[in-house]
Amino acid sequence: MTEFAHTPVLLDEVTTYLQIRPHGTYLDCTTGEGGHAYEVGRQLSSEGTLFMMDVDAAVLAIARERLKDTAARKVIIRGNFRDMTRLLKDYPDTGFDGILMDLGFSSEQLTGTGRGFSFSHDQPLDMRLDDDLKVTARNIVNSFPEEDIADILWKYGEEGRSRQVARAIVRRRQRAPIETTSELAETVAAVFPTRHARIHPATKSFQALRIYVNDELNALENGLKSAASLLNLNGRLLVISYHSLEDRIVKRSYLALCENPVSGEPGFRLVNKKVIRPTDSEVVTNRRSRSAKLRVLERV
Repeated sequence: MTEFAHTPVLLDEVTTYLQIRPHGTYLDCTTGEGGHAYEVGRQLSSEGTLFMMDVDAAVLAIARERLKDTAARKVIIRGNFRDMTRLLKDYPDTGFDGILMDLGFSSEQLTGTGRGFSFSHDQPLDMRLDDDLKVTARNIVNSFPEEDIADILWKYGEEGRSRQVARAIVRRRQRAPIETTSELAETVAAVFPTRHARIHPATKSFQALRIYVNDELNALENGLKSAASLLNLNGRLLVISYHSLEDRIVKRSYLALCENPVSGEPGFRLVNKKVIRPTDSEVVTNRRSRSAKLRVLERV
């Protein structure tokens, strides 16, 4: 598997908490390049089934190739997990023994797609995971009112200098449109004092724009409800989040499901009351894992 560069986060923990049964049925809602899916598929027999879903057709093609030699039956579905009930309409009687949502992005998605998710490579400002979406990051920074930009940066990026950053963006676009990730990152960085920081000054702004463009938080809430309703008895829902906005939604949704099940009986229980984090050794070998948080819900 050396030709596949993506390193899945919390892989040991995911496979342990999924309690993979060789004949079971599993759904990876955010398949990406298939890092987690490969390990799940490897543990399934020819009677097991793995559904692989992702909004990005390019990474699904990589995952399909990665898993071609695994024995399990594989079902490939392109789409956003917020629509999983509709996307699974052709499989009406299917319940899942385990469902995984990894809310992170692979290196291929961040830098290889040319969509401007990261400022580490100079790319056109787009940030859409799905080309059918209407609004791009370029639209926002070049046409939205200053107050609306500030609100987006604060709500979705928790950017403490949201007003100053929005003002800088508006001033910059008055000279010429902001077209690339480098131009935006430079504009944002200029707002901050010149000093060594743990993260790049534009990190929160880029996160906010990406979340807004793809409506990620609403998608997560909708996806969690649908996923819970599709679990078999003793089936588990695993979600890996990477920032506080996502984790709060997951935690709140899990608690609500435990108190108010989606359809009466059966109910749900929290498998881990404390969030599961990567080990120190994993963080050393995979820097992308450092902010990961895993929460597990079980239908009982």
